[in-house]
Formats: sequence, structure tokens, C-alpha cells
Amino acid sequence: MRCLIIHNPASGPRSDEIYTFAHTLAQGGDEIVMRFIGDGMEPEDATVDATDFDRVVVSGGDGTVSSTLDCLRDCGVPTLIFPSGTANLFFSNIGNAPEAAALAKACREGRTAKVDMGELYWKDENGEIRRHGFIIIAGSGFDATIMQKAAPSKGDIGEIAYVLSALSTPEPQVAHFTIEHDGVVDELDGISCMVANTAVIQNDINLFPGCRMDDALLDIAVVEPARLVDLLPTALAGVIDPAGKGLGRPNFKMFQAREAKISCTPSLGMQFDGEVIPNNAGVFGARVLPKCLDIIIDEFSNLA
Repeated sequence: MRCLIIHNPASGPRSDEIYTFAHTLAQGGDEIVMRFIGDGMEPEDATVDATDFDRVVVSGGDGTVSSTLDCLRDCGVPTLIFPSGTANLFFSNIGNAPEAAALAKACREGRTAKVDMGELYWKDENGEIRRHGFIIIAGSGFDATIMQKAAPSKGDIGEIAYVLSALSTPEPQVAHFTIEHDGVVDELDGISCMVANTAVIQNDINLFPGCRMDDALLDIAVVEPARLVDLLPTALAGVIDPAGKGLGRPNFKMFQAREAKISCTPSLGMQFDGEVIPNNAGVFGARVLPKCLDIIIDEFSNLA
């Protein structure tokens, strides 16, 4: 078996476990190639010959995984996600057993599920149209503020950085969102508009009940105008009913679409998969890329 491991050594607290994985995976006759994302090697460089391998392993946090999978879409090579980052939310949505030995076994067996990505479009500070794939959530508003404030400290204190960032913004700014989705237009006021490919966050809470990465749809939610304290019913519903089947998500207006264009007035900044991006125009588009990834799963996976 020829296996390509793409690893971000600066990804997070589990970064060194990829070496245990590689040691466990290796058998006589195998060829294992490791490439390290960083100065001098971007994901597009690391994946240039991915189709020459039997397996690809992507090791890093959600930002690394998102950028690398964006380069691997439609390549057809079975791809394993190894959780080396701070939150590893995409890995949690897949649901594989997290131990290095279990992941090595799943990689060797190569059982896959076809899953979707989202694709995001926006104008940069120079007015140029940019694009990027996303695997979890992209959005504008309060979520972007949280990511921006958490960025300097998340590498040191982990997931608590997101909590502290949210607490430092007790009264999020309200904006007007115009959402064109599959030929329908909705106008809503809110503190955030999020577009999701997957939606399970920390503590197995499904932020958008019913959201799946293999349904060829994006889930869109606008969070109603609220102070941080007003979101406590939503937080409590998530704790009591993680799947959201009974209590739903108070303060969320939700719908599904294959494609959407969203205008935010005033512009509140943007993020995708935890990466903050400049978007002074306050306009972005998103669409689903159905079943463009072949993700390796095990018997514990939510996709099994």
C-alpha cells in the first residue's frame, strides 16, 4: 500500500500522535510518504500527486483539513482524517474511533463514504472574487467575531478560547440579512448568518438539527437579534437535547438549500471552518458540492 500523510506540525495538542499512527499503520512492502504543511509547502503542493497513492491521510485541525480536502475533492482516493487540531469538529462529525491504532486499522481496510463539501465565494479587499471549500460552517456575524477574537490564544489554551471570546462580546451587533436560496428570497435581522455542511460542535451538540454531510444540501441559519444572555435557552436546549430532535434551537431561523447568496448590512466580517477572511462587501455566496470526497470510515462512524 502506498500512503500519503499530509500533516500540519503546528496544528494542535495531538500533533505528535501522527507518528504513532504511521508506525502502527506500516507493514512490510508499504511505502509511506509524509509531507509537512508550513513554510514552503501549501496544501495544493502537498496534494499535487495524490492520485498516485492508495490512501491519503490528512492530519491537522479543521482549517488544515478544510484546505487540504478542498484540493482533494473529486480525486477518488480514500482519505482518512486524523484529528491533530484544537477542536477537530469535522472528525467528530465523521464519528470514527479516535485512537491511533483504530484509525490505522480503518485506513488499512479503506471503507469509505461519499460526503459533500460546501463552496464559498466572496470579494476580497481588492474587489477580486475568491473561493474556498468548507467542510463545517461558514458565516458572517457573531461567529466570525468569536473566531477572530479566539485566534491569538486558541493554540495555547485550546477550545476555552472560543468560550472566552463569546463572553467578551455580550451584545453582538445586529445586521440585516438578505438570503437568496434556490430561487426564494428571505430577509431577516440577526447577529449571525451561518451556512453549514456539518453542524455537530463540542459536546456532540448538533447546532442545526438534521444537518448531514451526505444529503447534497446546505443548512442555513440566522440567529435572531439577541444579547449573549438571551441565547441561554438555545445553549440549554443544546445541553438537554444535543441532537435537537425535541427542543429544536430557539433563536434560530433555519432552512436548507443547494445554493445561496447572502448580503449582510452592515458587513460583519466572515469566517469558514474557523478561519477568518476579509470581506468588506458583506456579500457572499455558497453552494453544495455533492459527494465529492471519499472519506474513510469505521464501524463506529455516523456515516457507516
